[in-house]
Amino acid sequence: MGFMRDDQPSGFDPELASVLAERMCLKPKIVNLAFQGLFPGLIAKKFDIIASQVGITEPRKEMFDFVPVFKGGLRLVTQKTSGLTFQTEKDVCGYSAAIAAGTTQMAALERVKEECPAARPMVLKVFSNQIEAMNEVAKKSVSVAYVDWPVAANLIQLRPNDFAEASPVLSGRGPGTPRNRNGIVVRKGETGTQGAISAAFAQVLADGTYDKILTKWNLADGDVRKGGD
Repeated sequence: MGFMRDDQPSGFDPELASVLAERMCLKPKIVNLAFQGLFPGLIAKKFDIIASQVGITEPRKEMFDFVPVFKGGLRLVTQKTSGLTFQTEKDVCGYSAAIAAGTTQMAALERVKEECPAARPMVLKVFSNQIEAMNEVAKKSVSVAYVDWPVAANLIQLRPNDFAEASPVLSGRGPGTPRNRNGIVVRKGETGTQGAISAAFAQVLADGTYDKILTKWNLADGDVRKGGD
């Protein structure tokens, strides 16, 4: 979804953001920042938008506006030889789990953690980003990592001897609930910016550019037109 390659931003999010900027006759300037710094930075006007796998949740909608661009979801990932499988977050009770700070998956596991029986506590270890969380799985310092499904798909493809999918794609809100959409985040009330981005995104959908970006990064399952919340 987003990473640095040869000191240049790469992946779905920066590529889509750059295309949208071009359609708005703007030149993009991409700021590389840890996830937990994104919302404070946007509020402080250190940048104009966030394009970084942000799930559209009700609490976030109270503070920010969004342009939906991707169908998200979460996946539990284990070390290749562990043999562990999970159907829901509740199955993580009794295991140690790595998560990225400030993420939807962190909130999901924190909710479930309180319900774990005393004999099977869930131990959460928090890291600054999802790659660090998955690396802890590879090092066997935790049993499982909970990350966005595109992150899991990419790293499993790149490092098949280290990782294995350990769950279905989950919503983070319990069995049977739909997956969130991810969106470009705009400061609350900045309707001009939100409208301009929405118009540019409509162009990208109409002319096939969106499909080409999804195909390039092997992310067809994230097509926002397939639904979500």
